[in-house]
Amino acid sequence: MNKQIKYDAYQMIIFDAVASVGSFTRAAERLEVSISHVSKQVKDLEQRLGVKLIKVNSRNLTLTREGMMYAESCRQVVNMMKQASDQVMDCRDQVSGQVRVAMSHSLGSRYIQSIAERLQRDYPGLALEVTLGDCRVDMLEDDVDLWFTTSNEITPGYIAQRLCDIRFLLLASETYLASRDAPQHPRDLQQHNCIIYQSKTRDYHRWSFSRQGEHQEVEVSGNFVIDSAEAILDAVVAGMGIGYIADYLVPNQPGADKLVNLLEPWQTDLRMPVYAVYPSRAALPNRLKAVIEVVRAHLNASPD
Repeated sequence: MNKQIKYDAYQMIIFDAVASVGSFTRAAERLEVSISHVSKQVKDLEQRLGVKLIKVNSRNLTLTREGMMYAESCRQVVNMMKQASDQVMDCRDQVSGQVRVAMSHSLGSRYIQSIAERLQRDYPGLALEVTLGDCRVDMLEDDVDLWFTTSNEITPGYIAQRLCDIRFLLLASETYLASRDAPQHPRDLQQHNCIIYQSKTRDYHRWSFSRQGEHQEVEVSGNFVIDSAEAILDAVVAGMGIGYIADYLVPNQPGADKLVNLLEPWQTDLRMPVYAVYPSRAALPNRLKAVIEVVRAHLNASPD
């Protein structure tokens, strides 16, 4: 192959990284090269093409009109290279290769160990790299293959495969109920200290319930508001108040046997879907399919 073609392809990969993350620094981190090397390659590319591709100031980096056109071509080339590698890997009998996964912290704390064990047993050639966190994931910038999330804010052009719906329980500890009457109707919750989830994207100050076709929604309040589902469960176990809690969190929680399921026969109305998110592709690589199916099986298994 002509050396110049090889060099062109290399610089297209670098420019695609810069355009995707909008930063020389983050592009260098993704490519595992120095910042100066990335900057030098972009400058060399601009000199060779005879156009300005990037405008840089002290605060940010933006693409010129020519830069946006070139970035789109680079993105297509890089995607074709990835797809070619995926197709060759899928020709092999064994599922193998690296899969980078992002997952919410609460889902990961409950399931990721058993998921990893299952994948290791069934697909020993598969390498799993996991990031846990509750922030919205930029799959290009964070270099993520699969994002397992309950967020409905999916970037256009991505596929969101629905894996399951999380159910919720209304729980309090025996300690909390020892000094007060348990609620008999959803509106009674207004007289109780409720532990509430609130984050930058979600606010659960209103809890909803149903019973035999009757629907009730109540605005609750309390002295502890936090953006961690695990912390809410810890607070409920400690007797601090009542929690509206995802059912998958409860079985492995120390002290969970001392929790009381409230308001029966009322049922909580909230159902939170879990999605597997990935870039739209003509054919999803087998290694990603394998991870999705194992995660699906664990999410849909009956709680321990």
